[in-house]
Amino acid sequence: MQGLVLGQPDAHSQTDEVSVILEDDVDMERDIHDRLREVWRSLPDDWDIVFLGHCWSNETYYPALDNPEHGRPDTLRFRTALHPSFAPKCTHAYALTRTGARRLLLYLQHTPFAYSRALDQAISWLILSGKLKAFSVVPSLVVQRKIGRSDIDTSGGGMGSLWRDHLDNGVLGS
Repeated sequence: MQGLVLGQPDAHSQTDEVSVILEDDVDMERDIHDRLREVWRSLPDDWDIVFLGHCWSNETYYPALDNPEHGRPDTLRFRTALHPSFAPKCTHAYALTRTGARRLLLYLQHTPFAYSRALDQAISWLILSGKLKAFSVVPSLVVQRKIGRSDIDTSGGGMGSLWRDHLDNGVLGS
């Protein structure tokens, strides 16, 4: 990974080959670098997006990819695997290639598509329809902390959706 972008508004115009987009309310595994290095080798050359965290979907629906160095995913040191994405929701942590960003922008510039659904639902539809080549890290390496009131989703007592995910050893204790 070459780029790190915090926030989303201008992230899709980056010139680096890969950008990592993180929302401002996330926690991540302390050893995320080691875990990513282990699963990154499984990625095909033509990937568009990798979800480092996800919600509201069974991202183990498709079998995990083999790791060329370590073989079957169940033999990985950290038990972190890379799966072809099924229908991930939430955009709190993902990596996006320049090609993937261009593809995503192509569809998001179409007003009826872009304004008829939330961003995560739009991305999920593009994945399900085969327009984006996506993968999900399982279990999530980055989770939403949900410690403050949500300005987007007022369900769950104002703390956003009821989806909660946990880390093995989060930097911030999630």
